[in-house]
Amino acid sequence: MASASNSLVALCRPLAAVPNGLGSALSRASQLLATGSLSSSPTAFPSNSFAPARRFTADGQIGSKGRPDSLFLSDISLSGHRAPLLLGWLNYLERHLPHVGFFEPIGGAALAGSELKVDRHVELIYRVFNMKGDPNRMTGVSDAEAALLIANGKQGEVLDRIYAAYMGYRDGADLDLCLVEGPGPIMGGTELDAQIAAALNAPVLMAMSGRPNATANDYYNTAMVKRQVFADHKVDVLGVVINGLPRAHHAILSAQLRDKLERAGLPFAGALPEDPVLSSVRLDEVRTALGATQLYGETWLGDVEFDEVVVGSQRLEELLETLSDRPEGRPLVVTSADRLDIVLGLLAAQLSVRGPSVAGVLLTQAGASRIARSYAKSAVDDIFAGLTHNDAGAAGGAAAAASGSAQGSLYRGALLPVLSTDKHLAEALGVIGRLDAAILPSSIRKVTQCKMLFDKYIDANAVVTGLQKSRPTRVTPKMFQHTMKAMCRASPQHIVLPESVDKRVLAAAADVTARGLARVTLLGDPATVQAEAKKLGLDLSGCHIHNPNSSDRFDKYVDMLVEARKKKGMTRETAADTLHGDINFFGTMMVAAGDADGMVSGAIHTTASTIRPALQMLKAPGSGLVSSIFFMCLPDRVLVYGDCAVNVNPSAADLAAIAITSADTAAAFGIEPRVAMLSYSTLGSGAGPDVLKVTEAVALVKQRRPDIKVEGPIQYDAAIDPAVAAVKVKGGSEVAGRATVFVFPDLNTGNNTYKAVQQSTGAVAMGPVMQGLLKPVNDLSRGCTVPDIVNTICVTSIQAMQFKQRADDAAAAAAAPK
Repeated sequence: MASASNSLVALCRPLAAVPNGLGSALSRASQLLATGSLSSSPTAFPSNSFAPARRFTADGQIGSKGRPDSLFLSDISLSGHRAPLLLGWLNYLERHLPHVGFFEPIGGAALAGSELKVDRHVELIYRVFNMKGDPNRMTGVSDAEAALLIANGKQGEVLDRIYAAYMGYRDGADLDLCLVEGPGPIMGGTELDAQIAAALNAPVLMAMSGRPNATANDYYNTAMVKRQVFADHKVDVLGVVINGLPRAHHAILSAQLRDKLERAGLPFAGALPEDPVLSSVRLDEVRTALGATQLYGETWLGDVEFDEVVVGSQRLEELLETLSDRPEGRPLVVTSADRLDIVLGLLAAQLSVRGPSVAGVLLTQAGASRIARSYAKSAVDDIFAGLTHNDAGAAGGAAAAASGSAQGSLYRGALLPVLSTDKHLAEALGVIGRLDAAILPSSIRKVTQCKMLFDKYIDANAVVTGLQKSRPTRVTPKMFQHTMKAMCRASPQHIVLPESVDKRVLAAAADVTARGLARVTLLGDPATVQAEAKKLGLDLSGCHIHNPNSSDRFDKYVDMLVEARKKKGMTRETAADTLHGDINFFGTMMVAAGDADGMVSGAIHTTASTIRPALQMLKAPGSGLVSSIFFMCLPDRVLVYGDCAVNVNPSAADLAAIAITSADTAAAFGIEPRVAMLSYSTLGSGAGPDVLKVTEAVALVKQRRPDIKVEGPIQYDAAIDPAVAAVKVKGGSEVAGRATVFVFPDLNTGNNTYKAVQQSTGAVAMGPVMQGLLKPVNDLSRGCTVPDIVNTICVTSIQAMQFKQRADDAAAAAAAPK
């Protein structure tokens, strides 16, 4: 085994080729080590080594160049024995990165007597690594809340809450990398782990627990089955690691398993062997489980193991004889609080070089509660104080005994640990009998042992190599919706909803205003709308309700409509009738006049009824094509489909315009645009007028916007599936197999495709989102749900922000000196 510093250099060396992200910081670490200028403190790293937290950016990128910012540890054995691996990984990562975090998606029970009242692993990591901030933010939802939601069919809400909590923690702590521990045995098993990892877009390290008679084939088969579960959810698996492999077969099993896994393309990161220190139950675990108080003995003596429990119910001399028959053992003696003779006898035995050794004494309740008794203060305190008696007097000696200090005392050895609990003897023995060896924040020896074993037996580089590999930016639905709503909360826009007669619209309006996502105006009679809201139990106090029939803006809107449509023969009478009879037209006039930032409608109106007023009032003269896209929120990614709602049979020039605007829209919403121009032919495999049209459109896109990654004509399977792309597209492509924006050749193909994907995969289709208007107006499906409406309001709000930003940029450019 190499020294710590040499092994660290060896682990870091392959990362030097990576120019940024995780590889950059680790490469920097190896350089500093080579020059001897790296200390063990994480502050040796520059604070700007990593990109900021995930967000929408001007260039459409998310996070740090597509590299993962988390590592998900999944217990595929469902044993729950992960603490040694967690401690080892956190220790390794903290040596390499400035800011490392830990997150539990579903939190379990807190330690008995815990002051923090958080998940036991959260408290362990928080205290051992001296983490800052509120530890409650390191947990998504409690196991009780998650179980209730899942039982009621609300698993999606569990994932939403986990993602929101995770992003809140990450952003608040400004982390470079976060270690996430899957809930595993708490509930749901590997399937739930895969769903959470997919939502967080986190690659997975699969952890297994050693079993006494398991073969390499057993571990291999388990790994392959669980790997497929993650693959089904499009989650990358970086490798396999084992905790507690039987020491007698550790070397041979490790070698066999490494060979099998690596032939299957799955790295084996190593195995921690069984360890007697980690498998032992220690006094601090007993103290925690029983809520006991340590009366005497140095504090560190709580972190010692015992090999058996001896009940001290017999006479003292018989107990001493029994213990003397176990010269190599270190038992915990459990006795009643009124057996002070046993405490004093064992203390005397400890003082003698020939007396039997015990790990400690546990006093259990004997009738009256511990608080009401004075046995400890009246007798035993004086004796223990006498062992440390000095010129300070009895009071000073007692204080020294309680604190474990024997400086300047007559006795300089370790004092016997004595614990006291309010539980009765039988109850205390039951608790101890159920104890499983654990690692507590106070278990210094176990924590140190975990770090040492990890450094010796785990090849962290096998996992880090997978972490540092560049991946194309993939925006998951949870990521997309969370970031979108965060933007809306940061700058709420004014959105008008004309369809106040629909209960779904009212519910969405109440939800949006309650969460601060937008400022909402509902069109309708205020008394009628409020009465309907009351029947539904909705709070619309945060919404403005505007009656078009009594609006003080009505005449202004009539004048605007006449002016805009006078060449079409529009009169004041016709304009007034239009605004009185068409609620969508009134809402559109609010947007056109600047009285609202955007409009969402279509829950009870057709697409034509929603869009027609916008085409008449919000399309700039001589402007480009008005088109639409759908954000298709698939289980593992978000794609952009265009045009599926507006243009029936676009020309080549129209397709090019749709591709360009769709790419820009995707980038504005944080999706890296890789545009596939779809056809029934892939790069000349077929011929015909429709193929020729797409070919011309691709050429126009490349001519007008050479910065856009575009491929076509290409079939859908070659655009989305890397395996198919490898067969159909020769010579390499930045788009084939990785497309994020899909442009359909006509409305018939696009409309049917988005509905087929939506119905067959359960994807959420957000749209149609209109493109090419002066201000945003968006349409809903008449089968929409409340979440659909909320999402469309958010999309419209973000479009409104972008329109305002463009207007501000244009004004600034015009005012700039020539």
